Amino acid sequence: MESILPFSGFKFFLLVFGFIAFLHLFKNVLSKILSYKNILFVAIILYIYYFIPHSASNAIFFFLLYTYFIYWIFVRNDYHETLFPMIVIALPMMLYKFDIGPMYKIIGISYITFRSVQAIIDSKNYGKLSFIEFTSFLLFPTTLLAGPIDRSYRFQEDLNSGYTNLTASNVLKGWDILIVGILFKFIIADFVNRFWLSNSDASSRHILEMINSGYAYTTYLYFDFAGYSAMAIGLSIMMGIFVPRNFNHPYLAPNPQDFWRRFHITLGSWLTDYFFKPIYKYLHSFKLLKGRRLLIQNIAIIATFLLMGLWNGLTWYYIFSGFLFGIYSAAHNTYMVHIKKGGYDIFSFFPEVISINLKRFLMINAAVLALYFFSGRVPI
Repeated sequence: MESILPFSGFKFFLLVFGFIAFLHLFKNVLSKILSYKNILFVAIILYIYYFIPHSASNAIFFFLLYTYFIYWIFVRNDYHETLFPMIVIALPMMLYKFDIGPMYKIIGISYITFRSVQAIIDSKNYGKLSFIEFTSFLLFPTTLLAGPIDRSYRFQEDLNSGYTNLTASNVLKGWDILIVGILFKFIIADFVNRFWLSNSDASSRHILEMINSGYAYTTYLYFDFAGYSAMAIGLSIMMGIFVPRNFNHPYLAPNPQDFWRRFHITLGSWLTDYFFKPIYKYLHSFKLLKGRRLLIQNIAIIATFLLMGLWNGLTWYYIFSGFLFGIYSAAHNTYMVHIKKGGYDIFSFFPEVISINLKRFLMINAAVLALYFFSGRVPI
């Protein structure tokens, strides 16, 4: 059959709308035959087998079995240490980032890996997943390639809710979000790319052209990625799966901490819970750092953003972009500690309305600079 990757075109939407219509029209009959989680599992397996290129689908199924084997061993033996299984699960992704061999070219590998790690770590607090639940969580088509990064226990709740989430109100709610996503990705992002980004000279070292290129890419990235996320959320809700929000007006953020609560929210949340907190705790064990809480926080912050850069790819511009965001966040953290200890807040000199907008202006431009490096368009 013809290859139909997620959000690759009209045929993908037609395929998903057909499945949504099937679920809603026949839910009363289906509920007497198969559970919702079984129906979704079968649909996902059929989609990947028939509509993903066979070389890619075989790799996905192999990686699924690989990750589930590690997951099964971990939860079966109630391991208390999570580092080893995390490294073993992340190994194929690391090989992929190093571009070692075609067998590791698994589409969506980064998001599948992060979801697998989360499922392992949280199994002891939120319960275990069956193979059917694990498969549906990892390979859910709308979030397969670019998130949002869901949590296994939240996804499991939706599976257990079964057909009760298949309501007309959820269809309308999902439709509203979907339309915004389509507007963002296929209209605004395409317009920005065609008439602004494509016309900017990425090779120019003229400062104004570089500024123009940075703003063009940042604008395009937001509408493209936020649009993709909104479409994934909207279609998921229509299927009864409440995928978490991924963007919330990030360029209204007055500081780096708030920015990452608004921009790629699920990635920021994942890194906070499963990397920053463990490494922050681990750094306290070093005698050299004992009692130096601020330094430990800043080291953990910068390390977390470096991981974010490495996760995107092993190229200098991804890594340096992550490093910049880490420096921003560490500087803001230091400044906030300074204020809490009675230091002077320079922004308090201005009226509140000017202060908040000045902070936003600084944050927007800092983000543009970091994302400009992220784009790889910097003429170095």
